[in-house]
Formats: sequence, structure tokens, C-alpha cells
Amino acid sequence: MLIPYFDRPDLLRYTVASVLAQDDPAWRLTVVDDGPGTDGVADFLTALADPRVRYLHNPVNLGINRNFQRCLDLATEDVLVITGADDLLLPGYVGCVRAAYAGCGPDVAVVQPGVQVIDAAGRPREGLADRAKRLLFAPRLDGARELGGEPLATSLLRGNWLYFPALAWRRTAAQAVGFRDDLHVVQDLALVLDLVRAGHRLRVEPAVCFSYR
Repeated sequence: MLIPYFDRPDLLRYTVASVLAQDDPAWRLTVVDDGPGTDGVADFLTALADPRVRYLHNPVNLGINRNFQRCLDLATEDVLVITGADDLLLPGYVGCVRAAYAGCGPDVAVVQPGVQVIDAAGRPREGLADRAKRLLFAPRLDGARELGGEPLATSLLRGNWLYFPALAWRRTAAQAVGFRDDLHVVQDLALVLDLVRAGHRLRVEPAVCFSYR
């Protein structure tokens, strides 16, 4: 699990706490700081004294896209998550993702678990854009489902209903494709579409285990 971080140490503390509170302890966390490194985050993470948590500081500012790519390059576990520094994992997130990958074939390269949208105070709050995602673009599912090929690509291009910080990626597939260095807003969608074009599939899990801010 990797967090590309720039500022807002107050929110990052909540994100890290949500990782530490996972029911399934099979995780590792790396915070990749692309800011000046003077906001106390390094000391906060060191004080946790948890061998599963590490802090890395970029010597120069890479920008969002290149820091995403650095996170991807740093991953070593079979499954990786590049989550937001202001989002929250519910306690069952790691267990949900591990169970999803255990129950699917090797062609599945992305898992989208269920997501609840929260406001700045952490309260469930669905805005217009997220309501449109759910009602107009997201597929109607009854249980877990695997999607791929042209139907998935067409659906995402019509309206991107994924929540990038909640996605769990098969490391080997994601690293083989990587983020496009010429895109700085839709690089997450491009990575999914490039994986679909390469023959990979996406698994949607209905269980809500992630809070997206």
C-alpha cells in the first residue's frame, strides 16, 4: 500500500490510522512525500515504530504523475494500492481485496471494492458528481462481477465510475503498463484502459470497505 503525499498532515494521520486498524494484518505501507518534508510527517511515522510502515522523501518535487509512477515502481507485493492521503480504509478493506484476488483468475488486474463518499469532516455525503457516477454510469451488479474488453472500456469512457484511490492492482500487470507520462489528470483511467487493452479484466466487489473524500 502506497500513499503519494504532498501536504495536509492532519488528514494523512487519519489515513494512516485507518491502515493500522485493518482486521487483516497482511499489509505494508509506504508514504512517499513529494513536499518539502518539513511538516512532521516523517517524525509521526517513525514514532509509530511499526516495521510495516516506512517513509520516503523525494529529494526533488516530482509532481503528481511522476510521484504516482514512483509509488508504482516501489511496489514489491503481489497486490498494490495507491491510495489518497485524505481517504480512509474501513477495517475490512485488506481482507476484501485479498479474498477477491484469491477467488479470481490471473487475468484480473484490478479490483474495485465498494466505496462510500465522505465530506471534509468524514461524514457520508454524496455530491452530484458521485451520484451521477452511481446512477448513470456504474454497472448494476448483484454480487461480485468481472468485466473486461470493449464493454468495460466503453462504459468507462462514457463516464468513469471507478474510484482510483480504492483500486487494488495486480502489481506485475500494473508495472508492465505504468502511468502515461503525458497525462496529468486522467492518468488513472488511462492505466485501467491500457490494462483492458492488454487483455486484463476488472473485478467489482460490492462490499463497502473504503471511504473516499
